[in-house]
Amino acid sequence: MKEGLQNIGDLIAEPSSAFTRLRAEPRWGVMFLIFFLLSVFLMWVLMPYTAAVMEAQTASTEMTAEQAAAAEQVMRVVQYAGVFIFPIFGIIGLIIYCALIRLVLRFFMKASALRFRHIFAAVLHVSFIGWIVQLVNTVLLLIFKDVADVKSAVDMKMIPGMHHLAGMIAGGDLNPKLAIFLSHLNPLSLWIVAVFAIAVSRMTDIAPARSRVIAVVLWLLGVLMEALPAS
Repeated sequence: MKEGLQNIGDLIAEPSSAFTRLRAEPRWGVMFLIFFLLSVFLMWVLMPYTAAVMEAQTASTEMTAEQAAAAEQVMRVVQYAGVFIFPIFGIIGLIIYCALIRLVLRFFMKASALRFRHIFAAVLHVSFIGWIVQLVNTVLLLIFKDVADVKSAVDMKMIPGMHHLAGMIAGGDLNPKLAIFLSHLNPLSLWIVAVFAIAVSRMTDIAPARSRVIAVVLWLLGVLMEALPAS
C-alpha cells in the first residue's frame, strides 16, 4: 500500500523512480483501485453530456418505432447503470491495449524479461497522467459548455487542440474520427508521451531516443483505439 502510494507521488515529481520501482516489483493494486474510482467519478460527472450525445445520435438516425423504443430503453439503462458499465469496458479496453503493446514491443526488442503484469502496471500508471488531463478537460467542459450544446463526442473535447483549428478551417464540417484524433494533439498530451517514454526506457533499458519513438507509437495506438469507433 505504502509503495503504491509512493509510486503515485513519484509519477508527478520523479516518474523515473516510479517506473524503476515498478520494474522490480510490478504492483498495480492501488493504482487499479484509483483507476476504477476515477472512471466512475468522471462517468458520473459526464453522464448528462454522454446522454446528450446519445440522444443527438439517435435523433439523427432514421429508425422504426420499435427501434426508437429500443434505443430509448438503452439510453435509460446507460443513464442509470452506465456510471459502472463504462468503467468496466474501460478496463477491458486497457487489457486489450496492454496485449497490443506487448506485440509492438516485440518489433523493437529481440528478447524481453517483461511480463504482462509489468506492462499492465506501467500502462495503469501512465493512464493516471491521462486521467489528470481528462479531469482538466472535464472542469473546462463544466465551466464553458452547457449540456444542450453537446451533440457529439468531439463537443466534449475542451482542451485546446488541433481539432479546434481544423474545425475552423473546415467550417465545422470535420470527420468525427479525424476530429477525435486531432483533439489529442494538444499541449497536455506532451506530458503523457513524456511519461510514456520514461516508462519504456526504465522498464526495458531501451535508449532514451528510441524510447521516445516507441512511446509515440504506443500513444498513437491508444489514440486510434478511441478515434476509430467514433461516429
